[in-house]
Amino acid sequence: MGRKRSSTPLIVIGFFVGLLLASLDHILPAARLQEGVGRWVVVLVDWVAPPLAGVLLSGALLYAQRARKLHEAERAAAQVLAERLAGTERRQAIWVIAAAVAHDVKNPLHNLSLLVEELSEETDPTARDELIRRIRENVTRASDRLSELSRAGKGQEGADQIIDLAGALEMVRERLTPTLQETATVLHIECPRGLSVRGDEHAVRSAVENVAANALEALQARGPGGKLSLRAARKDGTVELVIQDDGPGVPEQLQPRLFTPFASGDGGTGLGLAIARALARAGGGDLVFAGSAGGRTTFRFTFQPA
Repeated sequence: MGRKRSSTPLIVIGFFVGLLLASLDHILPAARLQEGVGRWVVVLVDWVAPPLAGVLLSGALLYAQRARKLHEAERAAAQVLAERLAGTERRQAIWVIAAAVAHDVKNPLHNLSLLVEELSEETDPTARDELIRRIRENVTRASDRLSELSRAGKGQEGADQIIDLAGALEMVRERLTPTLQETATVLHIECPRGLSVRGDEHAVRSAVENVAANALEALQARGPGGKLSLRAARKDGTVELVIQDDGPGVPEQLQPRLFTPFASGDGGTGLGLAIARALARAGGGDLVFAGSAGGRTTFRFTFQPA
């Protein structure tokens, strides 16, 4: 759009031109106003200018009235459009929340399926007790996920906790164990003892687990075997956690949309990375895609140090 020009200078110029024309009989000698150009100027001022001014004033009033009606119509249309958009956004929000719930409980349910299958084939009482313990743990985990989403929906923020990152990563390893065994993936964790971050413990674990589970899905699509590493260290005043796998990599056309909900290229919900980034940023950190070259896909978390 071009710049909107003000009409004030034109009004001021018109005022002074009108004032000059009306004052000609006081400025010019009377003899000059009776002949030549002066006479025609007097005729213009006395007989043409008043009707012309009336026409222009009427036009201005009609224009102002029409502009006011047009503005009211545009405002009414904008209000109708805003109401329709609000309804659309509410429906989209419901779908996003439903998909987020489905995604967040998918991993525990998948683990439960594997554990139940393993339990049905296990005969050793001690091993069966261990499998039952892990089944109960996954049920609790799914319940915790739903409670977390409910708390987030009510606007309740997690406490600013000091989280032992090494312990949190070991818990992620334990939760991913059934999938690691199924995909024959080797998980390697490097985290200095005593390295802590600030945030909500459940949110940090969920964010890291979402990215790691995403990597395991990519490795599984390639076939059995693979390596997944989680390496944490202090860097530039933050705590950096790098998650890297040696899977097939991320297609170049998908990379710009990695964190866009429902942008998955493998038939999934496409919410895992979007949720992980949202959880990281909610705690003052971030999650970025750091590249997919040389057969290694890398994501990088940054957290606030404790």
